[in-house]
Amino acid sequence: MFSFKDILNDLPLPPEVKKSITALEIAKKNWKNIVPQEFFDKAIPLSFDNGTLIIEVPNHYYSQILSSQTLEILEKLENATPPDLKPLFKHLKFVINPLFY
Repeated sequence: MFSFKDILNDLPLPPEVKKSITALEIAKKNWKNIVPQEFFDKAIPLSFDNGTLIIEVPNHYYSQILSSQTLEILEKLENATPPDLKPLFKHLKFVINPLFY
């Protein structure tokens, strides 16, 4: 059976696209250990673009609270990143989607 990483490497995609897919996979796979438990179901990694992880939240309250924890979140994301991909996560961007919940 092929792993996701093997399949991704075999696809004829530009390196930046592969990097974005890998970064999003890392964030989603480790999300429970990255954000505080009370925010786990209120913030979801949505996409990754050029070093920026885009996180969907339901309102400004969660955006504000999580923004204040940006450095801690980025540090945990980097700790979850394999050494050969570092530095991967540089910034966080929060987008509000009130229809999220």
